[in-house]
Amino acid sequence: MKKGINPVQDYVLYRDNVLSYFQCEGDFFIKPLTSLEWTIRSVEDFYFLTYWTEENKKIEAVIVKKNGMPMIHKTEEYTMIVAIDCVKIAFIFSNQHRLKGV
Repeated sequence: MKKGINPVQDYVLYRDNVLSYFQCEGDFFIKPLTSLEWTIRSVEDFYFLTYWTEENKKIEAVIVKKNGMPMIHKTEEYTMIVAIDCVKIAFIFSNQHRLKGV
């Protein structure tokens, strides 16, 4: 590592700059894919991001909503979309604690 370079500090600074650029708060990872083709589609109440890797592999992600609105932040040159790409969570509950009618 070069003397005088702090990768953690640089990451924090650049991340803060990106969030400031899009005027949003960030409780998510940032994944720059500026050279890839992408599109957004909606199905009923859900929004999906589709993008293609450099190997032309199609990836689909569910766009996260905040206050009922999809988290899509646009500027003149870039769009930042907050979505769930490859993380799957299995929620396990006790049936004993299930509320009736819900």
